[in-house]
Amino acid sequence: MIRYRNFKTLCSYVCGEFIRFYLTTGCDQIRYTHSQITEGLPNYSCRLDSDDGSVLLLPLDDWVDRLDEVMPLVRTWLGEHSDLKGCKPEKSHYQGDRYWFTRWQEANPW
Repeated sequence: MIRYRNFKTLCSYVCGEFIRFYLTTGCDQIRYTHSQITEGLPNYSCRLDSDDGSVLLLPLDDWVDRLDEVMPLVRTWLGEHSDLKGCKPEKSHYQGDRYWFTRWQEANPW
């Protein structure tokens, strides 16, 4: 049960950052999945992949003792493997994540 709870924590960290990134920037160059919905991934793992061909695979066994490092790693990876120039967020009531909004503004200085 503890392993599953840790997996759900890993998923929430990875997916949470991905969702904040996507909703704030509108960038659709990155995809998220995890082992419970995608066959072929290691058990209890999350994956991000980018249009540039890069993949970030996070197996729980590699991260369980350092879950606090996951969100900064994901944030850095998203920034390195996406191009926010020309991205347009959908109209929404979501205010956006300040970090991603600043990165989006820097890429699109209208």
